Amino acid sequence: MNESEYKVLIIEDDIDLRESITLYIEDEGFAVTGVGSAKECHASLEQDTFDVAVIDIGLPDQSGYVLAEELRRKTDLGIIILTALGGIEYRVQGYAVGADLYLVKPVNIKELLAAITSVAKRRLERSQQTTELEIVWRLNRSSWHLIAPTGIEVILTGREFDFLHQLALAEGMSVARKRLMNSLHYPDNDCVGRALTELSRRLKKKIKQQTGLECPIQTHHSVGYRFSGSISIIE
Repeated sequence: MNESEYKVLIIEDDIDLRESITLYIEDEGFAVTGVGSAKECHASLEQDTFDVAVIDIGLPDQSGYVLAEELRRKTDLGIIILTALGGIEYRVQGYAVGADLYLVKPVNIKELLAAITSVAKRRLERSQQTTELEIVWRLNRSSWHLIAPTGIEVILTGREFDFLHQLALAEGMSVARKRLMNSLHYPDNDCVGRALTELSRRLKKKIKQQTGLECPIQTHHSVGYRFSGSISIIE
């Protein structure tokens, strides 16, 4: 991945500042989305994946500290806090909630660009190191969580859990669509067959957005589905 492929999410409620940052970084070849609140941030993450989030502390609907901590817990995003709060106690809190870098306004736009590039590259290196290790997913039967190899937990719906549970029990073998539809209590018809396809698509997208990893659910057309990676069932 080169710099032009990095995707950046700017969470800043000052419209003028947000637009100026967005335009400059876009001119450097990055894909940038700018939002003005935590709510808009979550909406963007539901629609797309990003490499780095640049977060202001003084958001209108939630503290940037809280948002940064939540993103660190639920995603593998690189996180840069950009705020006017420059005291050492604020910096310490920023790093405590998981920020990779803490920058104080006003910041030179070239420094911000360099910071984004550095954090994005480190994130990519971590991701590549993860893929070189044995990828082991865990399915928690008690809490209905899928735990990624990085430790990030994804909360599953009942049908999402049942779907993954059947694949995990098959230990790498394909599970027939009819068996899955029966397990998930779908009626046996073509319309529901498409619903199963949509369930698989949404689940893979959800896991990618929350963990940054591709979930190895494979579709075997006219046959069924299989989990091609290592997955264990835990209590």
